[in-house]
This record gives sequence, C-alpha cells and structure tokens, in this order.
Amino acid sequence: MQAANISFASLGLVVLDEIRFPNRTPLTNILGGSGTYAKDFKYTTPVLAVQENSLKHTNLLASRSFHYLASPEDLHVRVSTLLALRAEAGIHERPLIIWEPAPLSCRPENLEGCLEAATLVDVLSPNHLELAKLFSEPQSDVIDKKKIEELAVQCLNRGVGPDGNGTVIVRAGENGCFISNRNISSTWLDPFYSTKPGEKPNEKIVDPTGAGNAFLGSYAVGYLKTGSVIKAACYGSVGASFALEQVGVPLLSVQDNEESWNGVDVLSRLEEYMARQNCGREGVIRVL
Repeated sequence: MQAANISFASLGLVVLDEIRFPNRTPLTNILGGSGTYAKDFKYTTPVLAVQENSLKHTNLLASRSFHYLASPEDLHVRVSTLLALRAEAGIHERPLIIWEPAPLSCRPENLEGCLEAATLVDVLSPNHLELAKLFSEPQSDVIDKKKIEELAVQCLNRGVGPDGNGTVIVRAGENGCFISNRNISSTWLDPFYSTKPGEKPNEKIVDPTGAGNAFLGSYAVGYLKTGSVIKAACYGSVGASFALEQVGVPLLSVQDNEESWNGVDVLSRLEEYMARQNCGREGVIRVL
C-alpha cells in the first residue's frame, strides 16, 4: 500500500448526540462519541465500533499516529492487530500510539494490567481522577499535584513504550497537564484558559466535553511536527481550548485559503500560548 499523508486516526466511536437540559431547548445532532470526546454518557442505540480490520485497504491504515480509548486487555489485541495489518500492507514504520485507558478499567485490580499494557504504547494518558483510581488514592475536590507527580513517575518507572522511552501525560482539567518522560525534566503546563484561585472561570469556557481528547489529537499532530514532548503538549493545550468554547465542535471558516476556528487563527493562539509557557525550547516553567 502506498503511504498517504495522514497524521492522526482515532479508533473510537463517533455518534450524533441529543443533549437535553432542564427547562431548555434540547441540542440535537451534536457530534459526539468517545472517538470525538471523552465518554461520559450512555448509548441509547447499538453502536458500530471502528476496529482495526475496518482500516484494511484504506489510507487510514498508514496514519502516522493512532489514538486508543481501550481497556488494557483490549489494547493488547488491538495494537498487535494494527501492527500486523500494517506489516501485511507493506507499512513497516511504527506509528505513534497514544493510549487513553478506558475509564471503567481504571480500577486498582487493573493496575498491573495497565502498567504492562503501557509498554505497547508511546503515550499513556489518563486524567487525574482515573490515575488516582488505579492507585487506590482517595478522591478529593482539591487536586494534589505532588501526588499526581508521584503516581505518574511510578508509571514511567515501570516502562512506557517498547523501548521504555515513552511519555506519561496526566490531564488535570483546569489545572493543566503534567508531562513525564525519562529524557526530559517532568513538567506542568497551564491550560490555555487559566485562572487564579478564587477567580471565576473564563467566560469563553462553555462546555468541557471533548477537551481531553482534543488535547490528545492535537498532541499527536504537534509531536509529529516538532518531535518535542513539551511542544506537543502545547499543541494539545491549545487544541483543548477550542473544544471548551462551545457545545460540539468549533466552527471552521476559511478566508483567502487561511483556516480559522471560532474566528481565531490556530497558529497565532499556539504562538501566544508557547510564549506564555516559555515553550520555545525543551524545558519550561516549573521544571521539577
């Protein structure tokens, strides 16, 4: 198969949501599903899941990166199937593989399985609540950054990726993200829309649904472009910011062959954020 210029594929579900609110008009035909957003809903109809065999004889099989939302057991089967299909098609370059552990699988009894499965992927990315559940840590309304750092490093020390040089990224909502990799200093990055303690959330934040998965998709593209874990996380933070600004996906517009989302040039926002975080080079603020 001739490789196509495809950067990212997410093997999750895409559905059209109907969102109902008390005393408000429902929103219909909203793009959703775990392949688009983090899953926090029940299905009302049977689903058609995208599996690796669905990629056969398509250019998507040659994507340079893949995102999985899966249990550790499923991940073993799915990654091995993906790599085998690529080999059969003559695609021998290993893609970037990002794993978001399925929320229901983030339980203490699955900790060992998750740590073993992490050796199959390049990026392990639970959110802070899922990470705490894996390690039997108590839930709290206040995020304990030190504890997040300790748990992430425990995962990293067990080995992430086939060569042990993978990355752990803990997505922590309004607290940003924590990035840990053996080849760089562990680091926190602020979210794009950051607030100080006691301040109200930014008025542009409408709905957090999908921000975590938007982060991971943007991270993949950023890493393929830069080869830098930190810069890629900056791409992720900016991608997530657009997911926050509305229910559903941001509005795409094109003028004079220039793309914008919600009326904003994405690269301009990225430059603003990277300057704010001092991400022009590897190593940023609050290096641990």
